[in-house]
Amino acid sequence: MQVLSNAGKLAMVLGTRRILLNSKHRFLSSLTQINSSPLSSLQSQLHTDASSGMCGGSHFPIPQHPVHTMMSKTCFSTKAGTSNGNPTGRHMAAIATADACDSNAALLASGDLRALDPIFKIYGQRHAFSGPIVTLKVFEDNVLVRQLLETRGEGRVLVIDGGGSTRCALIGGDLAESAHNMGWAGIVVNGCIRDADEINACDIGVRALGSNPLKSNKKAVGDKHVPVRIAGTLIHDGEWLYADNDGILISKLELAI
Repeated sequence: MQVLSNAGKLAMVLGTRRILLNSKHRFLSSLTQINSSPLSSLQSQLHTDASSGMCGGSHFPIPQHPVHTMMSKTCFSTKAGTSNGNPTGRHMAAIATADACDSNAALLASGDLRALDPIFKIYGQRHAFSGPIVTLKVFEDNVLVRQLLETRGEGRVLVIDGGGSTRCALIGGDLAESAHNMGWAGIVVNGCIRDADEINACDIGVRALGSNPLKSNKKAVGDKHVPVRIAGTLIHDGEWLYADNDGILISKLELAI
């Protein structure tokens, strides 16, 4: 019985050794295959397995997170260049018209700073705006208005003397959007606009006497860069305009903040 017991133990030891040797051979064979495989191939396989959700031959769920992007409104400016030291595409800091009047009594007394009569209605999302003035004189004809607003505004303000006519509109939604995209800070119209809802959705400052759905003539008659008299004030091309909810100021020179 003792001999048989020892023989059994010997058989168990030899069997275990055989199993260990077989495992060693399999490990060395796998190691050889790994060493002979290009690193890029292994990386590619790992990436493929990770992308497909495989791990050791098993699938695991990979949570998918949606990518959220910030979309601009229709009026989105893409401008380049500079003018008057103001980088295009950057709105100038707003100056409160009431504070400007309180701080510049001497300019008011000399006439270098004037306030327009309060006859304008406010349109557009930008209630406060300012910039160098470009003047235009037309009458019930907006061809020259379009020509100017389709050029680079570079932070300027277009002041249109439409003769005070309210029989048709000189500015519509398309022109307001074009003005915004071309970098105009604002538009003041001694006349009417139309497409009021579209203009109110656009990030630009607009002042006008009112709205009228009728479009204007297309004769291209008018004068650019000439003095205009609007709301009791003579306005020159190149002067500065400041507008907010309190009103509109015209200044001979740029005001300090």
